[in-house]
Amino acid sequence: MISIIIPTVNRFQSLQLAIESLIKQNFPVEQFEILIVDNGSTDATKSVSETIIEQYPSHQIYYIYEPEPGLLSGRHRGALAAQGEILTFIDDDIEADVNWLQAIHEAFIDPTVQIVGGRNLPKYEVEPPRWLKYFWSEDHNRKLCGYLSLLDFGDQVQEIDPNYVWGLNFSIRKKILFELGGFHPDCIPSNLQHFQGDGETGLTQKSKQLGYKAIYHPQALVFHDVSRSRMTPEYFNKRFFYQGVADSYTQIRKDGGNLVKNQVKPTLNLTFRWKIFLKNLKKQILHSINEGLEISILADRFRLAYERGYQFHQNAVRKHPELLHWVLKENYWEYKLPNISVKPPRKR
Repeated sequence: MISIIIPTVNRFQSLQLAIESLIKQNFPVEQFEILIVDNGSTDATKSVSETIIEQYPSHQIYYIYEPEPGLLSGRHRGALAAQGEILTFIDDDIEADVNWLQAIHEAFIDPTVQIVGGRNLPKYEVEPPRWLKYFWSEDHNRKLCGYLSLLDFGDQVQEIDPNYVWGLNFSIRKKILFELGGFHPDCIPSNLQHFQGDGETGLTQKSKQLGYKAIYHPQALVFHDVSRSRMTPEYFNKRFFYQGVADSYTQIRKDGGNLVKNQVKPTLNLTFRWKIFLKNLKKQILHSINEGLEISILADRFRLAYERGYQFHQNAVRKHPELLHWVLKENYWEYKLPNISVKPPRKR
């Protein structure tokens, strides 16, 4: 049994498309279940989910209401309710290829495989802006754009670093998820950013340290909705701020809580995506001075956003010892957010 877990909040239209793609899977209906975990939606998510459940009685589709905000609560509530030995986590704005679930099943036939990812391709709402290409990295038939969760490692099944299995298309053996302690906080609302963590990254880093095997299967293919609003400097500014917060969280855990006695400013080597971007930027400046200047301005803007996110989180943890306790929790199966109020930084 495979349990597909979809945390969702206020995106009933994309959720409906995602579920419809799951209904069409080339895979026996009795061998998978769909768990819709509603993280406090105020739109038509519940009614749409109930309608789908009524329309497809032969499928095992369940609606779960989880009011605690953030992706962590949705993921863990779904994992605790799941009946399957394999847990597959997806975002509510993807559409799965018809052979997606069959590919995941085939990958796990090998008992040494613990984590499975696949190809994550874009479904652009509009033509991407020119500057977006600098966020893509390409090397030996491997292409990725981490800031939009896009990845294409070619047509061959292959073993990969677990850190390349991302949350929009993330499958893991249930016993291994619990053994690793589950996910870290992720996608926290902006007014609660001080509770943000590094999501699935903490889990995949731990699995890498333990030598667990991760597989990329090209037919485990999903199409990720990339809206017009996600392809703007404003969105990337927020995304870099969030990445700074996440990297601060990672660094504090790495240091065992002996945080920032002096240093508040990040070194910028904490995120491999940033290094990829700078490498691509340097190459392009050699080809086009004018375009390179335009991207350099964006790079400075995003770097400052990253630093602000990192500094915001470091300062918040300094001021609130109970927040440090949250960051250092052994696991987050008890995922209720503590009552800690932190003033968000001013928008720039």
